[in-house]
Amino acid sequence: MVCCSFWDFNGEAVMPDWVRVRNKTKGTIVCERCLLAQTWLQRLIGLMGRKSLEREEGLLLTKATGGVHTCFMRFAIDVAYLDEQGQVIAVKENMKPWRIWIVRDKSAIMALELPAGRLKETATEVGDLLEFQPL
Repeated sequence: MVCCSFWDFNGEAVMPDWVRVRNKTKGTIVCERCLLAQTWLQRLIGLMGRKSLEREEGLLLTKATGGVHTCFMRFAIDVAYLDEQGQVIAVKENMKPWRIWIVRDKSAIMALELPAGRLKETATEVGDLLEFQPL
């Protein structure tokens, strides 16, 4: 079982709408309230239209193999790309509005978007293992 999957009554792997993101390697909470963007439209819209992102908020884009963008956003974010197990494989700190970041590592399947400075604040870095707890 993938660390970020949960099971429904039919035995299918599903994700809840909100999760808490914990850095299992460091024993810290990376994101207290993380919204999941699981559909193509949810991933496209992402954080657009928001004025800010609170310190304890975040967005986890599942199936984020095409890269992330900050087009039409009003604030900078930190981004961590994760593999299927939840291991951090790439990070981008303080990604300003109107930028695009494509990670070419084929194991990158999820992107965690956080307020700028949050990765440094939680000492989250490449190699750390993140786990997701349903809220």
